[in-house]
Amino acid sequence: MYTFRKQVVAVIGATGQVGTPLTNNLLALGHEVRVFTRDSKNEKIATFEEQGANVVEVKNMMNADLMAQKLEGVDVLLCAVPGSKKIVTEAEPIWLDAAVKAGVKRFVPTEFGSHTRAINWGDGVVFDHKKELHQKIFDSGIGWTLIYTGGIFDYFLPNLRFFRSIVTFGNCELPIHTHHINDIGALAALAITDDRTLNHCVQLDFNVLTQNEMVAQIKTNFPDHEFEYEHYSSEFITDARNTAGDVVSAKKGAETDRERWGINYVNYVVGKLAAFTDETLRATKLYPDYQVTMTPQQALADADFIFDK
Repeated sequence: MYTFRKQVVAVIGATGQVGTPLTNNLLALGHEVRVFTRDSKNEKIATFEEQGANVVEVKNMMNADLMAQKLEGVDVLLCAVPGSKKIVTEAEPIWLDAAVKAGVKRFVPTEFGSHTRAINWGDGVVFDHKKELHQKIFDSGIGWTLIYTGGIFDYFLPNLRFFRSIVTFGNCELPIHTHHINDIGALAALAITDDRTLNHCVQLDFNVLTQNEMVAQIKTNFPDHEFEYEHYSSEFITDARNTAGDVVSAKKGAETDRERWGINYVNYVVGKLAAFTDETLRATKLYPDYQVTMTPQQALADADFIFDK
């Protein structure tokens, strides 16, 4: 049974794609939120402050002692910044050390995607870095929660935002768990402050479709539109994760090609976008009364979503 308990939550990355709805929901729940930022002169930061957040300006977040001073009295440290190699291997270990020094009770690293804990070593560069960080968290003795959201609608449902055609990958019959960014923010805000989730993974599992089901719905919803389709086979993806280079070629991409194909391998070949291990709690079981703001079926019927108008 979920029992609300007001906590002090420090957020790094509050203005990002995941951080913004997560911070808004933490504030709406009534938690005391400290927004850590290098630059307080930011429109989103100002909006959070208007909602009651305490803005903590830290010019050098790579200084563990300084961060520890700013984290005094915090119950939960949430890292909602994109999980680049630099963040995971350099910044988060410093923030972890600072949290331990400050007596923070729970550390929530940047995850919010594929289920790293269920992925094997060597399956993807990005996940190996995260697994190394996890071991540091466990060794530190601090409490932890890992949030696995599955995919975000913008990236995992067929649309024309990032490709000129509808692109499918690997095994198109694998279950793909995806959620609207607002639902990710709301559910993550509940989970990172829930006593039941301490030292557990939380898997969002409200929505699931296969790629074949997604494409079928696109064809049904827009029968007069001549979409172009492109498919990358499991064999291609498996080879690319080992042979691709370290440039960033994807439209609106942040990962190198090698990192991106490693992510595609994990999600579409191995099928670990979502996983349900012994240490994993299902969001549908934790919050059975939660109603999603948008289903994937609704998104796939929305022309503005499909065509990014």
